[in-house]
Amino acid sequence: MGISPQDQLNNRYRKVTRLDGKEVSLDADMIRLLIAIDESKELGQIGRELGMTRDILKATLAKLSAVNLIEPIRKDIPCLDNGFMEALKLNLSRAVGPMAQILMEDALSDMKLSSSTIPKNQAAELIGALALEIPDEEGRMQFKKAMLELMKKR
Repeated sequence: MGISPQDQLNNRYRKVTRLDGKEVSLDADMIRLLIAIDESKELGQIGRELGMTRDILKATLAKLSAVNLIEPIRKDIPCLDNGFMEALKLNLSRAVGPMAQILMEDALSDMKLSSSTIPKNQAAELIGALALEIPDEEGRMQFKKAMLELMKKR
């Protein structure tokens, strides 16, 4: 895997959807860890919450990685800045009014993201999710267009 044991415990992991259609056999520890994987938590924290020893945690992590059900979250992916988030809120407010803040919080929660740490590679997904909340087609298109222009500038 190429990651030191201590780095493994300090890393965050995400679940991966397998597209190959092959069946995978999981033991009880693999199922417990897979269910508990949360992008907002470091692996060490998840292991403590599950009551897993370091050795069992590392072995289970290796098994899940080997069958491509989890992957480490890269720390070097740049995040969106506050200016982008303010522009996102402003453009959404123009389309839906005062519900914009609640819609943004719900979308971020659904994506398991914090408004201060949104990876740039998930900006389009966030914009798409928010656009679905805009009831009229014209407003939805204007929102997407404004946000795509802003993304190009950044």
